[in-house]
Amino acid sequence: ALEYTKRRHLLTWLSVSLLAVEPAFIQILLWTDQLRSKYSTGYAMDAIETIQTGSLWFWIDAIYSNSLVLIAIFLFIQIFFRKSGQYRLQSGTILAGAFMPILIKMINRFGLTIINNYDLTPIAFSIAGLFFTYGLFHYYQLEFSAVERDIVVEKMKDGWVVLDMQNRIVDFNPAAEVLIGLARNKIYGQSAENILSDWQNVIKRDRSIKELVINKSVKNREGWRYLNIVNSPLTDQSGHFIGQVLVLRDITEHKMAEEARHQAHAKLLNLLRAISSTASQTLNLEDFLTESIQQLVYSFHSQSGVIFLLDEHGDESDKHSLSIVSHYGLSTQELDILSSSNVKNNLVAWIQEFHEPQSIPDISANTHFSRVIQQISHRALLISPVDLEDRILGVICLFQEGGVVYRRDDIINMAVISKEIGSYIQGNRQRQSVIALAERQRLVRDLHDSISQNLYGVVALTEAAKAGLEARSLESQADLFSHIGETARLAVKEMRLFLHELQPVDLVHEGLVPALHLRLEAVEGRSDVKAVLITNYNGSLPLNKEVMLYYITQEALNNVLRHSHAKSVTVRLRQIATNVILEIEDFGCGFDITHVGNVGMGIRNMRERASLAGGTFMITSTPGKGTKITVTLQRDGR
Repeated sequence: ALEYTKRRHLLTWLSVSLLAVEPAFIQILLWTDQLRSKYSTGYAMDAIETIQTGSLWFWIDAIYSNSLVLIAIFLFIQIFFRKSGQYRLQSGTILAGAFMPILIKMINRFGLTIINNYDLTPIAFSIAGLFFTYGLFHYYQLEFSAVERDIVVEKMKDGWVVLDMQNRIVDFNPAAEVLIGLARNKIYGQSAENILSDWQNVIKRDRSIKELVINKSVKNREGWRYLNIVNSPLTDQSGHFIGQVLVLRDITEHKMAEEARHQAHAKLLNLLRAISSTASQTLNLEDFLTESIQQLVYSFHSQSGVIFLLDEHGDESDKHSLSIVSHYGLSTQELDILSSSNVKNNLVAWIQEFHEPQSIPDISANTHFSRVIQQISHRALLISPVDLEDRILGVICLFQEGGVVYRRDDIINMAVISKEIGSYIQGNRQRQSVIALAERQRLVRDLHDSISQNLYGVVALTEAAKAGLEARSLESQADLFSHIGETARLAVKEMRLFLHELQPVDLVHEGLVPALHLRLEAVEGRSDVKAVLITNYNGSLPLNKEVMLYYITQEALNNVLRHSHAKSVTVRLRQIATNVILEIEDFGCGFDITHVGNVGMGIRNMRERASLAGGTFMITSTPGKGTKITVTLQRDGR
């Protein structure tokens, strides 16, 4: 009975030994000739009924045996009313078997047996054994006991709280005790509204709702925990509401993992924004990669980092095409180590074998890197190929102190960032190719339209002068020789202007205003046009917008020299509250604004540059009075 009703913990060696004392003593009495008379039984007849008689030890044994049977019956009755379905059928069968000895004794007591003066107790226990055997094996007790309700509820990891109709706590498993942080023996029968005062939205539920699911944070002995609470109604067989059950699931680890994923995602987005902002503000690839490696070292909590790039036309298997283009946090000695041919051999071998980021906790224990790179003070390495569309462009290496391991999120984020950097590198190279091609085409067109035409004129005038000398005197050809000299001087001025345009401009070190002064001096010194710069600009624009203004000014001045026939040009660079305004105004021949499309590519290029800088472009011109170009850029929003 104790085994079946899950009270096996009461079956200790001590309890079993005590229970065996009385049966063992009775057996000694029965099996010993001298003591057998102490245990005797019989029947006596009176006028009404047959009465069983016996010695003192007989009645002690009878009371002891019947008490055990009654206790077993009591336990079986308890378990019978607590079970349902096949469990109830099984416990009912066993309960019936337990009743057999008592039932047979009652039959004997009231003289209902057809066999007089015969003890039916052995038959009663035999029948009880048959009932036990049938109940235990027919209903597969061994299999069913593994999913017993008490075991499931008591051992389940989820908390289990049962409330009655008055919201009193009537059941509470150990898991709920741990999750809520309250002892079971102190809250049984207490009102949940008082014990769980901040759970009102969970306890006071609308009974029309079949199931209520709420996520809630609670504080227990271990700190704050996140719980998923499912509130389900309890009903009787008639469907009437009799209470509610709360199932509490600890989702703290899931919540923390989800928050970690959100943080990693936010970190990745912030890093992508930073990389994108760097790409929009830097003018060349070297500056972009320098800013990027600093962002990567900071974002990945590293001590140093380096970016290697393959030559644009190099082979990824050629170590000589791999070079350091940017670095951060490395000493001169460490840079020399990373620039060595041994390290390049290691990196080339790694590129050929792996095509995804890797975290190396200890460089010294890794076979892919020689002892040369192991001389670097930092031990942990996060290495990632810079690739785009299966084409390797370079390698990014981040270093940390020994004992620090890059996480899986870091590896995933590095893969995304590497592709973003690879996309910018490839796009930059394509833009540089397009710009170089467009510049060559412009130079060819301008050389053809200006210098080549002047040189052709010089040739034509020289041929004419030669013919005139053969036919007439030298004095008569003076005007022709003067025209030849003027045309040659004009060609020389045009060539000097082209050479000045080909010189790179360094606005980072020179600044916009000094660069414009130099440009105007070049125009004034190599032509007959007087150039004036009027400005109050103090450098409030980002570098990319200053570059756009410089090239717009250069294009406008070229148009003045080639088309306007002006004697003077004025450049105004004004800074007001929210804007910077550039004006280029000449007092030349002007043109009809309705035919601006026929002027050439210059105006179109200036308009596109202004649009790329987020500004506006406006041109006004009147034939015979000159032309004015106005560009307006906002000072805010870098």
